[in-house]
Amino acid sequence: MHKEADAMQEYLNIPATLDDPAALTTRLQKLDVYLARLSDIITRARAMKDYAQNLYLTENEDKLTKLSATVSNRIIKTFLYEFNVTVDRLELLYSTMSHISKDLVTQISYIKQQMLLK
Repeated sequence: MHKEADAMQEYLNIPATLDDPAALTTRLQKLDVYLARLSDIITRARAMKDYAQNLYLTENEDKLTKLSATVSNRIIKTFLYEFNVTVDRLELLYSTMSHISKDLVTQISYIKQQMLLK
């Protein structure tokens, strides 16, 4: 998951050529593939987090029930820290890609309109 997210982030870091509609269209197509892939990755990351949480709760139920709800929640949150960071990162990456995709559609439309006016 992290390797794929890193590769996607690296691609987002490459500046787009804003004066070439074909290059922007290619970039948009690649982002669409990444968005589809990222949806699957996010789903799996959430499932892994839920599984880890349920397993932890099951294995530590006796210990957690003896503690206050606040303390129990802090312990669980600490245990799930890496899972939460991963899910948050993937969701933010998805949001960023969605925003960039919408911007690319606008840029392509604008360039095409400018070409028609010339």
